[in-house]
Amino acid sequence: MAPASGQIHKVDLPQRNGKTRSVAIEVESNTRNFRIRARDNSRPRPVVARGLNLRCPADVYDKEGALNFLKQYPEKFVLFEGIVEEMKEGYWMGELTQDHVKRQTVNKIYPYGTTGHALRWYLNEDIGSENQKRLYQKEAFQLMAMRPEGHEIFGHIPAEDLNDEIMGLITREWIGQGKAWTTLRGAYALISRSLNVAAAYPRPTGVRRGEYWGPKDREGRGNPVNQERKRIDRVIAENRFKDDTCRPKPFTVEECQRLIKAFKTVDCLKPYYPLFALLLSTGSRPGEVLALKWTHILGLWEGHQVGTEVSPAKKFVLTGRPVFFEFAVFQQKRTHLDPMQRYKNIKNGCLHQPELNRFIPGSENLFEEAIKACLPSRNVQKCLSNDEFRRRLVFQGPGKGARSDVSWRDGKAFEESSDYQLPFDWHNFRRYFMVACEYANVPYRRPYNLRHTYVTHMCTLGEYGGRQVASWIGDTEKTMRARYLGYVNIPMNDKVEGAFDISTAIASMSAAEKAQLMATLATSMASGD
Repeated sequence: MAPASGQIHKVDLPQRNGKTRSVAIEVESNTRNFRIRARDNSRPRPVVARGLNLRCPADVYDKEGALNFLKQYPEKFVLFEGIVEEMKEGYWMGELTQDHVKRQTVNKIYPYGTTGHALRWYLNEDIGSENQKRLYQKEAFQLMAMRPEGHEIFGHIPAEDLNDEIMGLITREWIGQGKAWTTLRGAYALISRSLNVAAAYPRPTGVRRGEYWGPKDREGRGNPVNQERKRIDRVIAENRFKDDTCRPKPFTVEECQRLIKAFKTVDCLKPYYPLFALLLSTGSRPGEVLALKWTHILGLWEGHQVGTEVSPAKKFVLTGRPVFFEFAVFQQKRTHLDPMQRYKNIKNGCLHQPELNRFIPGSENLFEEAIKACLPSRNVQKCLSNDEFRRRLVFQGPGKGARSDVSWRDGKAFEESSDYQLPFDWHNFRRYFMVACEYANVPYRRPYNLRHTYVTHMCTLGEYGGRQVASWIGDTEKTMRARYLGYVNIPMNDKVEGAFDISTAIASMSAAEKAQLMATLATSMASGD
């Protein structure tokens, strides 16, 4: 008869989220050691085993005999029954004894309905900002491993029991270890978001709003983690106000002129002049400029429309607002095989059509120069009539740009050897921008300051203020003022395009319409309204 091995006792548990669960006692086939194996197919790690530090005797040959032998050690069987009860309550075997820092985040175990459980559930869902998850997942789990004095590990605290006192203890412990406020802010933002989303799905997460949760704001946030995050925002703002190095440092007009000259004259910088010009002339984010396709250069199409079915314009109109930003590069999937996966919606969902800058004397046509440098040297009209060409990126990097002559076969462009929808690597440009600053004798600032430069100088022109400029760069007025107010005097009373002008409206009325308006006003005044 074969030695006793395999499963000797099993308890089936109620299903969780439609997935089967069970706990069993087994005998290992090789070592003949007893162990408890829990199976929960609703979890990312569905199987967890724990040894009982007990060996099955060599003279036991059947599973019934192995179970009878184990019952001679009641403490082992009590442990098994305790794990069964824990799993019925939503716990996962071994969760209170795991090392929260050394283990991989995907295998971290947290009780049902706790802060850690909500965070892990949120990270495994296809909702929320992937960039936020990628940047602050590690720090968020470090917070989960902290233990405030007199409390459980943060990740094991039920979400409904969170309060301001606990959050204050966590903050002091984090800062006491010499870690950064900004990193803590990012981790709290991720945890807060996970709690709010989890509270909307209480059945799979067990998270419910507690008595210490504050009132919801416009975005539905009201948990103590978010309240602490708001307090940290104020601390960070105060620290930045005291630190002059944190202020935005846009380039002056003279510095812009020297940078333009460097990009135009230095051989190693000439291939990057179109990208530099697009950034400076539109003030858009780098990811948006790198995702710009020919279909979104409105000045090249009849009627200034977006699309592949629109005919090319007979005369290019590349002044005013001839460009439209709708997508940005998805940095984590920049080299994805499917070109559609390489791009994402623009930040905040604020599609924008910026006014081209006019603050650099002698370079008022900066955008036009960039576009013409990226167009092919021949067959321009033929390219613009080709749907495949229109889907290409405007700036594709040195050695692969549309500037090279396009070959044609059966009326179609064929250059199968290159991927013309692969976004350029932004980090390469940053290196050359350092070289340009050195040639131009300009103190180096990161290229993102070209966006600061656009906003600052467009506001100082005085024609339009913060509200209009914010719409041009695809940002909110509040955010823009928080970043730039204090460095430049942004007008508070903005002129806005499309605003209602009563004098213009009356002037456009016919005589009959004017008479009707006057009669309506007279009736309103007589009735005292």
